[in-house]
Amino acid sequence: MSGNTLPRQIVVLVTAVLLAVLAVLWMSLLSVRGTMDDSAAEESTKRVAGRVQNLLEQVSILASDYHNWTDLYLDAQELAIDRLASNYGITAHRGEVFQFAEVFDGPFAAPLSWREGAGLAPQPGLLTERTRQILRRIAPGLDPSHRQTHDYFEMRDGQPVMFSSSYLLPENPALLARVVPGSAGIATIGKVMAPQRLRDMESEFSITGLAVTMTPPEAAQTISVALPGVDGKPVAWLRWTPPQPGTLLFWKMFPIMAGISFVFVVISYSAALLLRSKAAGLIEREAISFDRARIDALTSLPNRFAMREHLDSLRDSSDVDCAVLAIDLVRFKQINDTVGHLGGDAFLVEFAARLRAIADETAFLARYGGDEFFVVFSASRDLDQIVAEKCRQISRLSEQPILCNGVSFEVLSSKGLAFEDRRGMEQEELLRRADRAMYSAKLRETLEVVRYDKRMESEDLDHKRIERELRRALAEGEGLEVHYQPIVPASLGAAPIRYEALARWTSPELGAVAPDRFIKVAEASGLIMPLGWRLLDLVCADMRLMDQARVSINISPAQLMSRGFAEKFTAVVLAHGIAPWRIEVEVTEQIVVRDDATIEHELIALSHNGFTLALDDFGTGFASIGYLTQMPFDVLKIDRSFVRSIEDGQQGMRMVRSIVGLARAMELSIVAEGVESEAEAVLLRRIGADFLQGYHFGRPAPVSAWIKPGAGPRPDPA
Repeated sequence: MSGNTLPRQIVVLVTAVLLAVLAVLWMSLLSVRGTMDDSAAEESTKRVAGRVQNLLEQVSILASDYHNWTDLYLDAQELAIDRLASNYGITAHRGEVFQFAEVFDGPFAAPLSWREGAGLAPQPGLLTERTRQILRRIAPGLDPSHRQTHDYFEMRDGQPVMFSSSYLLPENPALLARVVPGSAGIATIGKVMAPQRLRDMESEFSITGLAVTMTPPEAAQTISVALPGVDGKPVAWLRWTPPQPGTLLFWKMFPIMAGISFVFVVISYSAALLLRSKAAGLIEREAISFDRARIDALTSLPNRFAMREHLDSLRDSSDVDCAVLAIDLVRFKQINDTVGHLGGDAFLVEFAARLRAIADETAFLARYGGDEFFVVFSASRDLDQIVAEKCRQISRLSEQPILCNGVSFEVLSSKGLAFEDRRGMEQEELLRRADRAMYSAKLRETLEVVRYDKRMESEDLDHKRIERELRRALAEGEGLEVHYQPIVPASLGAAPIRYEALARWTSPELGAVAPDRFIKVAEASGLIMPLGWRLLDLVCADMRLMDQARVSINISPAQLMSRGFAEKFTAVVLAHGIAPWRIEVEVTEQIVVRDDATIEHELIALSHNGFTLALDDFGTGFASIGYLTQMPFDVLKIDRSFVRSIEDGQQGMRMVRSIVGLARAMELSIVAEGVESEAEAVLLRRIGADFLQGYHFGRPAPVSAWIKPGAGPRPDPA
């Protein structure tokens, strides 16, 4: 062995060790680069997708506010295009809140559209017919009680536009309950995702090249998020180059490691410090983005996502009880209408700031969206006392009005409270109960906290039981019958020649069900049409036994607002061999003003076909004299509340005389309802009523009580 072999071997061995160590370091660095780049790409995808979803939710909130607006709904139903443009189209024209708007179907013969800068006059439809067809299929499945919308993207002039669609409905619960499915128009708003928004997302998420493309990106250095269209299929993609902290780190380390590899320890130490510095920066930026994704941008309160995470964490704690308070601001639309959306935002910010006063380890605050806030209470003991005290604090915080743009507004809110009835309850059920209790507070028009109880649950169950049994009754044709109340001429001694038909239903499971209960359920569940035709068949069959008597039949709003109702009604009556002059169609004053175009068309058709028309409950609603002259009514029915008032003093007498005088001037017959004493009958005869109806002359009874023994079917005269 030569003298320099061992040193050479040592050199080789040391060199090999150093090379191996350096190889491990380089391989580790390359691995770190790939891992960091992949992690950053995945995180940027989550953030961009989350921001896109957040922007869609903002448009959805706008749509739920505008599309659940009683005034706007009534404007649409009345085809008041000018008012519709002033309340809806103007927002798109100005372009501050959204830039596109369209309404179609329902009362509209053709779509009406507005867009930014195009003026208040409606333009041709901005949506394609394919888009409308898809929305017609989707809209019936949306939940109006939760103001659900269908959100999607379309490309307009090379820019993505966020659209949100739903039925145009009233926020008034009573009016909403009477809306016939499919009769309301479908409304859509669109908001442009402006280029500046993309630049802001680039800056916020530390990405580059964020742009819209119409084809899926294929380049290895770009990633993308699909923008779903109305049918769920992508219409475009957001693509960008993700941050590459690993690659940046690698190239920063490369000259250092290449230049001073022989001082491996120093290089390794420097690399460790640099890695730690870079990792800390990445963690800090990730923490900031994590917080932003869970904070409401307007109020800085936690958002619905953060609240659900908090509820999940509470569910994992077996020793913690939980309760949820839902808060919905009352008449918030009036604030927006008075001081604009910026003023409304200022109101929400101040309200949120006040709510923070109650936040502690037992109370978690969140803005759920729009004007809805939630408070999640949690404690291992004494939760009832904690919640009671927090609710008192919230009431005190609402005592002082909020000043917005120089206008002072009262702080009014509906509040619903729900407690877990068992630990670990599903958060969706707990939130549903709180929301249901809050809705009950709205219906009661109370500012007090309404707590969820079993009565609310039983009401839902009762509705479902009635609907189930009513469907069975209609399918089997059993349990439904009609009773008749006489309507007698005002002249003394005259026998009844007219009757009012009143529906009755006895269920084998539920027993006798009050008409106002099952009619309400029928209207809400879509059963009113088959129920109406079934009752009409029963009435026509009874009329063949009633010796030419005339019968008044009450018609539901859902029936009368159905196109073609008059034609089918006439066909059914004639098929039974009943002359149309023997049937009087009776509608209430409140439903007459719900849909001028549809109701006027059907009423005129019924009158033209030979039926007489009666306006019931006159004086209790909103019908004008001009409307009475416009519609072909034959009979005016004085509501029982006015009949009761005639014995109370001159004021009631003058009111009834005025109604009679109006009817006489319009050549209408007069029926006074609710007559329960001879004294009332005498006064009504003296005032000039033509017919009287009430318990004084007879209670509703089956047809057998009003026909002569041995009477049978007889044909009507031609």
